[in-house]
Amino acid sequence: MALVLPVSVTVLTPATSANLGPGFDSLGLALQLYNRFEVEEWGDDPAHPNIEVIGALGTGLSTGPDNMFFQSFMLLLQRLDVPIPSVRIRMTINIPHGCGLGSSATAVIGGLMAANEWVRPLGLAVPKEDLLEMAVEAEAGNHPDNVAPALLGGLVATTHVDGKIHAIKTKFPNSLKAVIFTPSFPMDTVAGRQLLPANYSKADVTFNTGRVALLLTALQTGRYELIGDAMQDRLHQPYRQVLFPAMPEIINAAVTAGAHGACLSGGGSSLIALASSHFHDILNAMQQTANAAGVQGTGMILRADQNGARVLNTSRSRIRKEVSARYGDQFYWSPARPGSGR
Repeated sequence: MALVLPVSVTVLTPATSANLGPGFDSLGLALQLYNRFEVEEWGDDPAHPNIEVIGALGTGLSTGPDNMFFQSFMLLLQRLDVPIPSVRIRMTINIPHGCGLGSSATAVIGGLMAANEWVRPLGLAVPKEDLLEMAVEAEAGNHPDNVAPALLGGLVATTHVDGKIHAIKTKFPNSLKAVIFTPSFPMDTVAGRQLLPANYSKADVTFNTGRVALLLTALQTGRYELIGDAMQDRLHQPYRQVLFPAMPEIINAAVTAGAHGACLSGGGSSLIALASSHFHDILNAMQQTANAAGVQGTGMILRADQNGARVLNTSRSRIRKEVSARYGDQFYWSPARPGSGR
C-alpha cells in the first residue's frame, strides 16, 4: 500500500512535569514549553533517516535509526502494516534532556502523532487518545505519567486497571503558573529509581494517598493554601535527595517567597513550584538559594498546556505552508520576561 506523495508532517509536543510531589507514577502536568518535530519524504533508505537536531539543548541526542522519535514513528507504521518511508527529520529541542521535564516523552508522542497523521490519507489514523497504550510501550520506563499529559494536555491522572491504562484529563487552573528551576546537571532516572525501597510502610503509603486526594481537591476547588501540604511526599523525593542534596532548601525558599507548594519535577533534576503571584520573586529565591549551595541552573515561568500534542502542518502545498507560517506562533509561549507581569 503506497502513501500519496509528497507528504510532510509537523508536530508540536509539550513538556511535562510528573508526580507533582505525592502522585508518584500517576500524576502529570503539561507545560507551555515545546519540542517541534518535522518529518518529510526524503532519500531512498527507509532504515536510515536523515535527522537534524536544532538547538543546543539537543546536543547528544541520537541522529541514527535508534533515535526515539524515529523508533516511535516506525512503531505505529509497523503495527498498521504500512511500509516505512525514507524520511528527513528536523527536531527543534527547547526542553532539556534528563532534567525531569519529559523530553523523552515528547519524542515518543511526537513520533506516534506524526505517524498517525502520515497514514491519515489511507484512512488508518486513530483518535489521539488511542495512542496512549503504544506510547507507554515505547517509553523507556513504561510509565504513563509523562506521556499521558504530553499527549492529552492539562493535568492527567493515570493508572492501570486489568492491564489497561486509564488516563483522566482535567483542566489545570489558569490562575496558577509553574515556576521551574533546572540545575545545570541532569539526574539519571534509572539511578534514582534504584534508590527507592522495595517496600513502603503503611504510614508512608497513607501519607501519600491522602495528599494526592488533597492536591486534586485543592486544585479543583481553588483552595490553593492547601497545595503546600498536598505536594509533600514520602515515596520518592526523600530517597532521590541523595542525588540532589540542596533540593529541600530550594523548595523551602520557593514556598517562603510565595509559592503555594514546590517539589521535584518527575525524577529530577528540575524543581517545580506552583504559584498564583510573585512568580519572579519565587524564581529568584530558588536561583539564589541554589547558587548559595553551589548549584548553577536556569529558570522559567510557564503556564499549563491544556491541549497536548498537536499537528501543525500536514502538507507541503503552498496554501498549507502560508497558514502554518501565519499561525504557527500561537503554539509556542516563551517564559514570562521580568517586568512583563505575566
